Amino acid sequence: MVLDDGQFRFMFTARDYVRAVAFYRDGLGLPLDHDWDFGPGDAGSVFKAGGGMVEVFSPAPEAHYVKPEGVGMLLQVDDVDAWADRARGLGLTIVEEPVTQPWGQRTLRLLDPDGIVVTLFHTVPIEAT
Repeated sequence: MVLDDGQFRFMFTARDYVRAVAFYRDGLGLPLDHDWDFGPGDAGSVFKAGGGMVEVFSPAPEAHYVKPEGVGMLLQVDDVDAWADRARGLGLTIVEEPVTQPWGQRTLRLLDPDGIVVTLFHTVPIEAT
């Protein structure tokens, strides 16, 4: 049975660990929960992200890199448009500028260094049709 009060973590191995950590720490401003570095291929950083965590691992030396595919992240923020300005200022890759979705969210889609689409959103009133 999955615990209702247990942790949820999104985990992946980054191609460039330093760039990935910078994206989540400096670009998205996620607070670092903890990290470790026991040498090549044994380093990681865990970031708090709403009710879950994002865990980034360093690649093992000589290991074949497997790009994360078919996954994405959704993070709730206070103001998507302010985040778009921040993203532009930091030089983050914007995949989709802010748009109001018919299901009641305003979204901004960013691309992390490993190609993971990170969607930032805030709720908006749904317009009657």
